[in-house]
Amino acid sequence: MAEERSLETRAVFPLIRLTKMTEITLTEGEILKAVISGDKEAYQAIVQRYMKSAYYIALGIVHNHQDALDISQESFIRAFRKIKKYDPSRPFFPWFYRLMKNLCLDHLKQSQRRKEVPLEESQVLKDDTEDREMKKVLWQSIEELPFKQREVIILRYFRQCSYQEISEITGKPVGTVMSTLYYAKKKLKDIIGRYL
Repeated sequence: MAEERSLETRAVFPLIRLTKMTEITLTEGEILKAVISGDKEAYQAIVQRYMKSAYYIALGIVHNHQDALDISQESFIRAFRKIKKYDPSRPFFPWFYRLMKNLCLDHLKQSQRRKEVPLEESQVLKDDTEDREMKKVLWQSIEELPFKQREVIILRYFRQCSYQEISEITGKPVGTVMSTLYYAKKKLKDIIGRYL
């Protein structure tokens, strides 16, 4: 528990650069109106404002660091895609929270289904031969990803780059990196499932 409390925001989420517009003190409503009008960069101020709360709420629901990180990031991505449905005269966080809560509940349902797989159907690596085969399947699966997805998977998991570093390397905004990585992992899981 103490470890979770000591977790700094920057260790949980990538550092997000703010645009000149969001560096000026604006109300949440003004920022969200700019986002709804098409200012994608302004959304970073909203993410930065709520990212720590979103992570800890998701962690409280799913009880797993990586899952909480993935779900909170996906929640921001989905909220951005649905921002036109948001009413800027109302507080943002309750609307966002409902969206995130639904993602958490969906995740828990999927986790429950995975736990119900009979043991005789599960894959267990018994020796180095099977371990080598699994690595081969993993690399074959990575090769099937589109280049942009393959790139972020390799930078994140094989080079241990932060989201900010991947953003700087690829020249893509941090939010785009997060989104690309999320969909790359989802697709990779499906591809590996075909091999297994």
